[in-house]
Amino acid sequence: MVIKQASVCLVLTLAIFMAGVVHAADDTAAQSEQLYSKAAQLRQGALKQNEKCFSCHGSADITTKWVTDRGRALQLHVDEVDYRNSVHSGQNCQSCHEGATEDAFASAPHKFKNKKPMDCQACHGEYFKDIYEQVDRSYHTKAIVKKGKEFSCASCHDAHTFHLPNRTEEIASSVAETNERCFRCHSDLRGYEKLTDKKLLDQKMGHWFLPNKEKHFESVSCVSCHGGKEGTEVHVIMEVKETKVDCESCHSKSSAMINKLNKYRSEQRSFFMVNKGLFDDAELQKKNGEAIQASMGAADSVLGFMNARLLDDKYVIGVTQTPWLNTQFTHILIALLLLILVHAALRMAGRKAVHTGGKTVTMFPLVIRIWHWINAALFVILIVSGFAMHFGGGIPFESAQSTHAYFALGLVALWILYVLYLLLSGQLKQYLPRADFISASIAQAKYYMLGIYKGQENPAGHDPAKRLNPLQQSAYLPVLFVLFPVLIASGLALFIPDIIPPELMGMEGKRCVSLVHTGAAFLMVLFIVLHLYLCTTGESIFALVRSMVTGKMKK
Repeated sequence: MVIKQASVCLVLTLAIFMAGVVHAADDTAAQSEQLYSKAAQLRQGALKQNEKCFSCHGSADITTKWVTDRGRALQLHVDEVDYRNSVHSGQNCQSCHEGATEDAFASAPHKFKNKKPMDCQACHGEYFKDIYEQVDRSYHTKAIVKKGKEFSCASCHDAHTFHLPNRTEEIASSVAETNERCFRCHSDLRGYEKLTDKKLLDQKMGHWFLPNKEKHFESVSCVSCHGGKEGTEVHVIMEVKETKVDCESCHSKSSAMINKLNKYRSEQRSFFMVNKGLFDDAELQKKNGEAIQASMGAADSVLGFMNARLLDDKYVIGVTQTPWLNTQFTHILIALLLLILVHAALRMAGRKAVHTGGKTVTMFPLVIRIWHWINAALFVILIVSGFAMHFGGGIPFESAQSTHAYFALGLVALWILYVLYLLLSGQLKQYLPRADFISASIAQAKYYMLGIYKGQENPAGHDPAKRLNPLQQSAYLPVLFVLFPVLIASGLALFIPDIIPPELMGMEGKRCVSLVHTGAAFLMVLFIVLHLYLCTTGESIFALVRSMVTGKMKK
């Protein structure tokens, strides 16, 4: 009986407790709903009141209608669409532009309570205290404010159009918008002179060291290089002499584009409101100290940074790798080297060919020998510098990039001259299949696979009219007239990226071209490795190499 009564009491207690919890939850939900409803009403009220302002200020003609006593146009136009997409879209215009009287806006010109609009600190003082601290350390403050000139948030950020980047936004448009704020003064004489009293025609001329300078301005925000040393200190603008001019800082595996550039705080970031002085967060910081510390300055954090957007489907030399292509190339190269090693071992173990000598003939004319060795030197330079750029290390990026670009132009010129030589001299026939191509190819393949181990003579012989055996023709013809042009065309496109369409074969244009160029380069490296090995298959290891120096061979 006692147990039964205790059970009933326990059930009733739980029921009362759950009812209280549900009631409290209902109250909380109701309060939240009321809060959101009230906020929505305020926003709607602000939009309705702002319609009166936009009836005049939303028209672009207002700029020509109102001028100063000296005839200077006033910037009174505010684009309504831009304002509705800004962070202040839910604010009443009069929150910042406060009238002197209740009917101040009944007629124009208006009479304002203050000569200037309300300062950003009036609303954001506590929330932006870290930003204001950064501005105090910025070179802008040293060069402008301390010299008696006015510099405020509005100098860079238009309160009517400013909006925070979001994760669905195209990063290029965000970069362009950010840089436009800098160019407003640094590439405009009037804006720069207004703030500094200095005469300057084009601030961008200082970036002489950048290849494809305009492309950098489109892809990289100014504060990425000129901002503070810490990733989130975008408001600490450093003096030019303190700015690090180093290509490797971006074009490497540890790129600043991953660790620093475009590191925005978004509304989704955890602990976003902590340590702002807006509420008592001591207990919260005590319990989550490590997580809060980790969220401050973490690159591309799941807590709200959006660096990864910069590299989405984009190609950046030295940063954006092609793991699957690199892996395939490595595997094929290893397999080819193992095959060569086995073949060489069998040759050494087999019978050596005995050559009795014969008439000496000129196999390679001087022009071909000169072309060959210059071509070889260019390829060594291009492979070393290209790999240094692609894999982001080994050689300073700037040196590798300039070396690769200019020696590649030399390779283009050399290829054009060689093709003209082949056409004009009739030597093109050396690359074209002959009548006995199939049977001769089979015989040549049997020689490389078996006959060379038995000491048999090369069936192709040494005939100046047939310098290339059938298998060489099969390889050299596509290399010279397919692989070479693809390598050259894709390289020139990367050298002049403006000619690359935004999209190719369903992917970002530069990424597609870079894959083609990298793939062609890998194929060329494999061809060169095989070519170098076959150069050791003459009468002696260096016989064929020697013939390319002297031009002579025994028939």
